[in-house]
Amino acid sequence: MMKPMTKALIAAGLLSASVVAQAGLSANIGAMSDYYFRGVDQTTDGASMMGGVDYEADNGVYVGLWAADLSNDDVEYDIYAGYGGEVGDVAYSVGYTGYFYTESDVDFHELNLNFGYEFLSLEVTFGTEDQPSGVEESDYSFIALTGEYEGAYLTYGDFGKDYSGDYVELGYGTTYEGLDLSIAYINADEDLGDRDTVTFAISKSFEF
Repeated sequence: MMKPMTKALIAAGLLSASVVAQAGLSANIGAMSDYYFRGVDQTTDGASMMGGVDYEADNGVYVGLWAADLSNDDVEYDIYAGYGGEVGDVAYSVGYTGYFYTESDVDFHELNLNFGYEFLSLEVTFGTEDQPSGVEESDYSFIALTGEYEGAYLTYGDFGKDYSGDYVELGYGTTYEGLDLSIAYINADEDLGDRDTVTFAISKSFEF
């Protein structure tokens, strides 16, 4: 179960009401003490390196590539594209994300809808888990509501359809000397591993 908004925000552990990035080409590189996404631990070996490249045109169209190292020499790489804009005080984006793995035949394909208003943001996702030939695919949904205030955020996320489970994530992020730093506490129910976890992240973004 995997990821965007932009991968730079996810790598830093930061969410905001705005789902529209600045136009232009940017890149990010970072590390997490334990790579969690949507309340699910993505590694068994702890720390993970990650990075990506994003481009957004002046008209709101965006494309990107993001990757992270996982356990057992596996690498996750995500490809995404979409469109973002604003209607009054409401920011929105609609896009596609594909999640692929160098050591696995399973991949994920998602339709992502994001909305932001002042300090609140809402993610609504519909996805498909593609299995190797002969294995029936799974369909899932994911909804997350996030409130953010001066770098602190609280997220509640819930899976539906063929998946189940929910989690709460409480975190804080800041920028110091050009580095994005964050800490997050994640509480996941038994369907997502029944874990209470604290993670740390550091990342650096570059604009071209």
